[in-house]
Amino acid sequence: MSLLPVPDPARAAARSVFAGADVAATARLTWLDGCPRPRFEDDVWSFVGWADAPVQMKVTEKNLLFNRIVHPPWRVIVKELTLAWIATRDERVLALPRARRIARHPRTLHARLYHLTFWLNWLTEHQITTLAAVTQDHCDAFLREYGVVRDKTTGAVLRSKAGGSLRTVVSAMQDITDYSEVLSADRHRPGFRPWGRRSPRLVTGAPARPQVVIKTEPLDDDVLRPLLTACLHLVDVLGPHIVSLRAELQAEREARGSVESSRTLRDAGLLASLVDAHLRTGQALPRLGDGQVTKRLRSGWDPADPLLPVNFQGLLRPSGHRDIGGALLVQARPLLEGAVAEVGTEYAWCRDALGVPRADTGEQVPWSLPLPTLSAIALIRIASHACTVATSALTGMRSSELMELTVGCRRTEEADGTGLVRHHLVSKVVKGRLWGGEVDEWVVIDEVVRVIALAEQLTDARPGQSLFGPFHGFESKGAMTWLRKWVASPAGSRMGLETIPDDPVNPRRLRRTLSVEMAARPGGLLATKVHFKHLKVATSEGYAGRPGGAQAVFHHEWKKEEEKEKVKRTVEAYRQFEQGQLPAGPGADSLMAAFRAVEGELADHEPGLAKVVTDRQIELLLKKKASVLHLSAANYCWFEDPAKALCLKLAGTRSAAAPLTGLCDSSRCPQATHHLSHRSIWQTSADTRRPAGQSPDPGPGEGPAASRTRAVDAGSRRDRHGSSRRGWMTWH
Repeated sequence: MSLLPVPDPARAAARSVFAGADVAATARLTWLDGCPRPRFEDDVWSFVGWADAPVQMKVTEKNLLFNRIVHPPWRVIVKELTLAWIATRDERVLALPRARRIARHPRTLHARLYHLTFWLNWLTEHQITTLAAVTQDHCDAFLREYGVVRDKTTGAVLRSKAGGSLRTVVSAMQDITDYSEVLSADRHRPGFRPWGRRSPRLVTGAPARPQVVIKTEPLDDDVLRPLLTACLHLVDVLGPHIVSLRAELQAEREARGSVESSRTLRDAGLLASLVDAHLRTGQALPRLGDGQVTKRLRSGWDPADPLLPVNFQGLLRPSGHRDIGGALLVQARPLLEGAVAEVGTEYAWCRDALGVPRADTGEQVPWSLPLPTLSAIALIRIASHACTVATSALTGMRSSELMELTVGCRRTEEADGTGLVRHHLVSKVVKGRLWGGEVDEWVVIDEVVRVIALAEQLTDARPGQSLFGPFHGFESKGAMTWLRKWVASPAGSRMGLETIPDDPVNPRRLRRTLSVEMAARPGGLLATKVHFKHLKVATSEGYAGRPGGAQAVFHHEWKKEEEKEKVKRTVEAYRQFEQGQLPAGPGADSLMAAFRAVEGELADHEPGLAKVVTDRQIELLLKKKASVLHLSAANYCWFEDPAKALCLKLAGTRSAAAPLTGLCDSSRCPQATHHLSHRSIWQTSADTRRPAGQSPDPGPGEGPAASRTRAVDAGSRRDRHGSSRRGWMTWH
């Protein structure tokens, strides 16, 4: 005889308060016309018709499978819970004192249902068929068992799950009590709530406000350099030709679809005229792709047959036929073999390709060798993937925001009277926002505009439809898989592209890399690939224009990283000062005076136990000095007094909050210093006779005057050959 409480038959037969409800209408979800609407009684709720679903929401997340719960009465209570979670404005839910007032996102429902299914099926396995029999011991036992990760083969415990990941489990278990008034089929006994009044945070040990620690590592230059080179080469150099190739493929597809083709050709005269057209023009007969040749070999063709690679369908396309009859093939074989011997065979696409410069040497080579149809289609897809990766790398957009970009998302705003333009991308912010996301704009640079323009020409999507579509990362047969294979192929080698290492690349790492490059490396790899100053200005303008937008979040990440880098560089300069590697430049004396003051503070401490000076102590003492540091490719600018800034004097302004890097003349500015890390820049400047740190394409209004250029050039050559100014000789 079971000792478990027997379910109340009247309770089990009670009608749910949500019986017969239209789930979408009750939750006030916008629904697409023609899509089925889930009803409360359905064991599977499909949200495929939800109009505001984010693009990144997987199909599996749109289907709530209640039929995986073994005990049928518990399916009803989980349905009631699920509907109460999203229908927070329903009067039946508003009446619940402990109910959550902010609706949960439909994506969250999938995760909570997943956890509840495990919990309820665990109870069933332990022969518990009513929630009234659940005790705290059951809850603790389940959480201990569910809170570990086990080896799928041996069942051995590998590790414990983090407390944060178990909060949802505990919260869902407690909701059975908190929403008990709307549960019809079963409920906990009166007065029982799993873990009582303890919150999920306290139960699992998760921190109330977990410290945000960025664990994502930026990409190394060995990965970023070939990746950016390949993407920008595909976009700027090969892109226009790939667009033309796509147009030719579409035209051929439409022409083939408009002709009612008979199955086989049996007219010898018509075949002879088609072959003769190739012989007169010297045009090679169309060739089959490798896959189709393999099929012919498997069907019994002789590997030495000269007609093995001939694409008969391509040869017969002008006549509207698809194949040659067997008898006609035997009859016309001498004619066909003679044509193959005279003009040969070649793939149909990209014949006589125009020349383009190689990425490494600039040498002109055909932009593509002849391609079969499948390879031509693959090349178009590779170019589209390059657009996705390049947009991610140059904007810092999250994957969810990339997926929300639509055809026609570009906006251009002209500044009155200046002739300058500002480019925007319109997308949606999904993370942490209301259902369906919120429309937002990103200020971007010209390179991104070109990338988006190409992507719009490589898709069949109509205006307003998703540009890049859903994707789940760049690896695992995603964008990076295609790009790496193409770059490593003979086609990529012919373009002079360097192989992309197998280091994982994803939008999160690209965002992190962009943040670090903007904060710490003004003369780094990105600066050599794009208009780096424009990139920083665009991000700052996006932040100023929409302080609460997604670009503001990225701006905050960038500035936070920049603060860390400033402190790091200042401490590094101090350590070099301690070792006798003195700074150079007009501002060297002022900087060394500050360093000597720090030395004095560190030395001036009460006598006692031996004291080891740590970098943290130095950071605290140098924090104020670091706050005025501005990093440039060829110097440091200690922007303490705007009145002393030479760049502001040249620009005729005294009120700027930051130096004008494009007008920097570090050989004359009293706030500029040069350090060991800048030696290679000045060496290159002296060798190439171009001012150190000058961009090949300065931003609007930042072009240096000719006289200043000559002065800086002369200064760099003097410094290279050994100036009498303090510090430069330490470089030799």
